[in-house]
Amino acid sequence: MNGLKSLRCFALAIGVLCSFQSLAHESITTEARKNYLAKLQESHQQAANPSAAVKAKALYQTGATLEEIRDLFNQDIISHGAVKGLESTLLLSELARAGFKMEMSPKIGLYLSQLHYYRDALKLDSKASYADHARYLLLKNHFYDSFTDNPLAPLSQSRDELNELIDIGERLLKVKESNINAEEVKFILAIHYLQAIQQQLIGKDEGQKKFKKLLAELRKDYPQSLKPLTLEALNPTP
Repeated sequence: MNGLKSLRCFALAIGVLCSFQSLAHESITTEARKNYLAKLQESHQQAANPSAAVKAKALYQTGATLEEIRDLFNQDIISHGAVKGLESTLLLSELARAGFKMEMSPKIGLYLSQLHYYRDALKLDSKASYADHARYLLLKNHFYDSFTDNPLAPLSQSRDELNELIDIGERLLKVKESNINAEEVKFILAIHYLQAIQQQLIGKDEGQKKFKKLLAELRKDYPQSLKPLTLEALNPTP
């Protein structure tokens, strides 16, 4: 399953690259640290607003900001074995003091995404302009946080969660937005269908039909992608 480890690192690297678009350097600077903390403090204050729409957006923004920071920390861990740099270390401590402590998975060895911000935002305002992006972050980050080597053996994933994730993936297939990676959605959804077959949430024939449709679309639309090869290795049915 080394291919899955590579895909996890590649997905992380893409997220980090995107987050660097707003930074002048490939590390957390004093200015960036202060900006992150200011954004989180502002979102925290807005989350107390009695308006459901305002509170929902604040929760989404909190989750997205923490996502950027998490990606930077995890890139440090992948590259150097630990969070490096004075400003990064300071930020890690300040987040904990401010109530935004980062949780590391002892099994994966990386900081986990705080998915509850996206779930809570969607419960409050499921039709907001950012809602589909929140769903995408929920789908993607749950997946990459859920396993070590084998995505067909998630560390912790209930049947209800799997049903929720499949519904989200199917919904995102219809979304055409630049901040939603359609290749990633199809890849993750295909694996969730294999999981659903294993857990008998869906019939084998129906699950394989959906899986093979997504696999064919990935081959056609992303001919240079490694994801179809990974799916073929995971699928027990030729």
